[in-house]
Amino acid sequence: MSQSQRRFLFILSSTRRLGNSEQLAYCAAHPLPPGTEQNWMHLLDYPLPDFVDLRHSGPFQPPAGNAQLLLEATLHATDLVLVAPLYWYSLPAPAKLYLDHWSAWLRTPGVNFREYMKDKTLWAITVSSGERAEAQPLEDSLTLTANYLQMRWGGILFGTGSRPNDIQLDAPALLRAKSFFAASNNAVLAANPPEVDILKSPAE
Repeated sequence: MSQSQRRFLFILSSTRRLGNSEQLAYCAAHPLPPGTEQNWMHLLDYPLPDFVDLRHSGPFQPPAGNAQLLLEATLHATDLVLVAPLYWYSLPAPAKLYLDHWSAWLRTPGVNFREYMKDKTLWAITVSSGERAEAQPLEDSLTLTANYLQMRWGGILFGTGSRPNDIQLDAPALLRAKSFFAASNNAVLAANPPEVDILKSPAE
């Protein structure tokens, strides 16, 4: 797939706008070739209902409203980029809720979520005031998510910052951002996909 054929969905999941992670994501997206489709969706603008686990009590209903919009955007993308500041060594609540709804979409009749997600590439862009190692739980969670759905794991772009605009002082992160999406072959399968008969849903 050529760069111009890729369709990027940037899921902004901070609880504030124009934070450090979002700024770093803009820096990473800037070098994408002209014509590369980009869709930026801030979860503050698309609030989702609480996820209710209905697996053992009835079927999941087709998503509506913001959930439907996010589902359609997710299925359309070739590259999903979670833009997520590090909160307690993991994802912000809006990002976690978005991923929880994947459990519903996996079981919604007619969506074929698993089949559509296969071979997409999952990326993460995160900024924290701590050390890079503190983002490992976040990266591990997303790598396992990619592995479960047989997606490709593109990698994590990590930057350092706490106060507004601190990321502008992290020159190494800004430099890494310039080539983060440079080639689709940077992305690899997260790991050897598990055998089908031992697949377990993250919500199971």
